[in-house]
Amino acid sequence: LGTGERVEVKNLNSLRQIVAAAEYEALRQSSSDRAGAPTGRETRTFNVKPVSDAHPLGGETLCIRAKGGSVDYRFMPEPDLPPLILDEETLGSTLEDFVEKNMPESPEEARARLARDYALAEDVADVIAGDPPAIALFEKAVATARAELPPTEGGGTEGFDSVPTLCANWLCNDLLALVKRSAAKGSGDAKDDGEGSLNHPISVEHSTVDGGRLGALVAMVANGTLTASMAKRVLAVMFEEGDSRSSPGDVAEANGW
Repeated sequence: LGTGERVEVKNLNSLRQIVAAAEYEALRQSSSDRAGAPTGRETRTFNVKPVSDAHPLGGETLCIRAKGGSVDYRFMPEPDLPPLILDEETLGSTLEDFVEKNMPESPEEARARLARDYALAEDVADVIAGDPPAIALFEKAVATARAELPPTEGGGTEGFDSVPTLCANWLCNDLLALVKRSAAKGSGDAKDDGEGSLNHPISVEHSTVDGGRLGALVAMVANGTLTASMAKRVLAVMFEEGDSRSSPGDVAEANGW
């Protein structure tokens, strides 16, 4: 109401009791204010028995102790912590600009940006945006693939526009499948009840293939060096071996693909 003081209500054991106590306090405090006696600082307890038919959910609140000041709430300065002043001198900018610059990108913002900047389908952008490490891996893969594609006579690069879609498909379908398999590998024996548990969360954070190697693989598919089936085998080998020094070309050459 803005005219009274802080009131605490304790001994609330269900959502229903929270609703009942809030309704009772709203009526009690508004009545007190109209009577010219705004509420004081106090702690009240909840009585589960209905007061009248007007309150079928039951519950009046009864004062168990009054609190005079901040000390009663243990609102005391921490002696080992200096005051934190968030002004332009401390932040180097306004608080709004500082928050906008340093706040992590939300999944909704990431989804919209991926769909806008890379022309990804909404469902594909949603999968990538749902796993923050996947966003960085995807963008690194796109940059690497585009850098490795040979220039064409017109000055562009072959398959340049299709690279984001290719990278997204390889990430969401093939790489994530390997991550899921790795997470579930041997997990069926982890519990006696047979339910099992994952070895690690299903996130590309646990992928042994980074964005640069995935982008190099996509470039080899885009320029025709590898077929899609060969590339799947190369990706599986890179993932299983976990050697970040071996490129897709090295793996394909070593296996005669």
